[in-house]
Amino acid sequence: MVRTSSPQKWLVLGALGLAYFFINFATFASLGVVLFTMARDLNWSMTAAGFTFSLLGLACGLSSMLPTMAMKYVGGRGSMAIGAALFLVGCLLASVSRSLIVFDIAIAMIGAGYSFFGNIPGVILIAQWFERGSARIVGIYLMVGALGAAAAPPTVEFVVRELGWRAHWEIMSAVALAVGVVCLAFVRDPQASAATAAQTGVSISPAAATWTPRQAVFTVQFAVLTAALVLTMTAVTTINGIAVAHLAKLGLSPATGAWALGALSFTGTLMKGATGHLCESRSPKTFVVVGLLCQAAGCTLLIVSTTMIVAFAAAVLFGAGWAFALVAGWVVLMRYFGGPTGARILAIVQLFTTVGAAGPIGAGIIADRWGTFTPIFAIYAVVLLALTVPVALVRPPAALYAKKTAEYEPAAVIAEPA
Repeated sequence: MVRTSSPQKWLVLGALGLAYFFINFATFASLGVVLFTMARDLNWSMTAAGFTFSLLGLACGLSSMLPTMAMKYVGGRGSMAIGAALFLVGCLLASVSRSLIVFDIAIAMIGAGYSFFGNIPGVILIAQWFERGSARIVGIYLMVGALGAAAAPPTVEFVVRELGWRAHWEIMSAVALAVGVVCLAFVRDPQASAATAAQTGVSISPAAATWTPRQAVFTVQFAVLTAALVLTMTAVTTINGIAVAHLAKLGLSPATGAWALGALSFTGTLMKGATGHLCESRSPKTFVVVGLLCQAAGCTLLIVSTTMIVAFAAAVLFGAGWAFALVAGWVVLMRYFGGPTGARILAIVQLFTTVGAAGPIGAGIIADRWGTFTPIFAIYAVVLLALTVPVALVRPPAALYAKKTAEYEPAAVIAEPA
């Protein structure tokens, strides 16, 4: 059993929350805003800009397994320090970029920094420090990160408009340094028993220990839920990258697009906190289905967002759907496969989200060819709607495997609430 001091674990949570707030502020939510100005000033095509945004997701996904490996040798604090350093150098390089190649290198470093600095070490450390109620704490942690994403678009739009995009990246590098210092000062790894320290840092019940990440990833349940999470993150990444440009093509101002992105993120912030609480008393799978439906409706409205009211309605619907699908999806995985395994396969899920990097690239190609982003939103709406069927039909995997081998028992999975 891990013994933790109450003040220390809250200091750790505070530092992790600060880091997650910052990286969500400085990456996907703000890059779409600053890219709009950079592409215009440096004469980049929409395809080139879309590739840069996709590169951020690609770097995050491909590097997602590295933090769990690094934590075995340098611990959680060491992983956070690596992330802060990558973020700092990447932002400095972005601030002096004049060519697309240099900027892409900077974005790749920022994406890798996201993995070391973000939710993978964050969720693992929370699971280690908070022996009970870790799911609710994870919900709070995600909500703090979403708050950073909500604050980014209007703030970055103001900074870029008043000071320029180079100043934006310089400010981000300074903040990365400050947040890195805070993490070095307060992030600690808890002491664990020798039997479990190398795994999760908490005592693992026999039920939770039944499923291993390797076993879990070969189940239909994992495939269906991962598909929902990957499609959600693909759509979020694409919308953050092209929403400002899309709404501008429909006649709205860049400022309106930035505020719409802020509304999307703000809605996601509120609903992530609410979803974590609701999943404790209701079936989380239901919220995954509702989340996919809301995202499909939001994408449909974005096609016809020629007024500010419609644009904000689309943003609110999509933001709520994003929160429902993401938080509830994680909860379902943890309940189906046990908390410790559920937390560890987060890195595997994030690796699969690399597929989502193609979203902004595809959107840019469509815009360059047909002069509109409308088809990409129609595609997302249809696929999101279709995915609700297998998600609704999926069931806990314990009964399936209990029939095949005595290693799996029905008690191995925490049942969904009715």
